[in-house]
Amino acid sequence: MIDPVSAFATATAAYNAIKRGIEIGQEIEDIASSLGRWFNACADINKADEEANNPSLFKQIVHKGSVEQEALEALIRRKKIEEQETELRTMIVYRFGINAYREMIEERKKITTNRKRLQHLQAQKRKGAVLNTILGASIIFLAYLIWAIADVVYSLMQGAEL
Repeated sequence: MIDPVSAFATATAAYNAIKRGIEIGQEIEDIASSLGRWFNACADINKADEEANNPSLFKQIVHKGSVEQEALEALIRRKKIEEQETELRTMIVYRFGINAYREMIEERKKITTNRKRLQHLQAQKRKGAVLNTILGASIIFLAYLIWAIADVVYSLMQGAEL
């Protein structure tokens, strides 16, 4: 499970690194890794929020925090990330231009789409592998069953001849 507090700390650290980099005049290539860390941390926060909305039975039983506290913390994280994103967009547009920001967002969409497509393909491959394993095991079982029946019939026929 993803820890939203750690993910938020990572996002904040990356945000601060991006902000410092832009303030001292670094090029977009120089802050790209920090941008990547920030976007990854944001994705982790979103994933943690999804997991919190669908907790496992174990977590439901042993979770001691109040629902209100958890909801408030999630809201605060989400709002702070929205503020950071707005500020980053403004800084990037101001420093590198609107086209650089648009290109970055378009590339992000392409990568997200490709990752989802790859995840879907991998899930299909896993499903196919499971089905092939079940089919193979079934064929082996049926072949053994036919062999066992044939052996019993052969033995009965041998016993009838005596």
